[in-house]
Amino acid sequence: MATKWGDRENRRRDILVAGRALLTEKGYAALQMRDVAKGAGISPGTVYTYFATKEALYATLYAERLEEFVATVEPRCADTEDLEELFVLIATEYLEMYRVYGRELNIWAVLAGEVELSEQSGGQLITAAARAYDLMRHTVERLDLGDDPGMTVTVLWSVITGLADHFTSVRRHLHPHDWDDTVRFTARTLIAGGGRSGSPGRAGQVTSDE
Repeated sequence: MATKWGDRENRRRDILVAGRALLTEKGYAALQMRDVAKGAGISPGTVYTYFATKEALYATLYAERLEEFVATVEPRCADTEDLEELFVLIATEYLEMYRVYGRELNIWAVLAGEVELSEQSGGQLITAAARAYDLMRHTVERLDLGDDPGMTVTVLWSVITGLADHFTSVRRHLHPHDWDDTVRFTARTLIAGGGRSGSPGRAGQVTSDE
């Protein structure tokens, strides 16, 4: 059923649904306002009253996807002690998000203020990106993974982003290793190379220094 005229919230949702479908199915280049309007069942001019630019629409969609990412991994970040399984979960969820969004706009660039966005869409994306970062940092602190939580998060996100970039590019065809084997090998390698603080036991559980 078409959204009734004057129902701004649902019309905005129609635009976001149409935009997400284009991004997921065809990629960033396909996110054209005319096609978004067609998918939402409205005129292109109406789309521009909600999102002034393609970049603003993309930023809003990315922010919503980041919020979904956080909602998915947050429960395990709060209670799991299994470092390998936690790393695999976070990296795999990030991979799915990166396929659609990460290759076009890096959340670190957003947090660093390197990307110019409107106050509304930019603010929403910055808030979502900061929430993702804070979740990772709090998890690192909870598990006592080293003396410098900020540096630990930087290394972990660099590794996760590198894996995602590798497996969403042609480079994945240069070797016989699939995602599951590679991400688990990476997790075990990181765990084995950790320091004494929050060092994992044989089963990948966090152990004390005593």
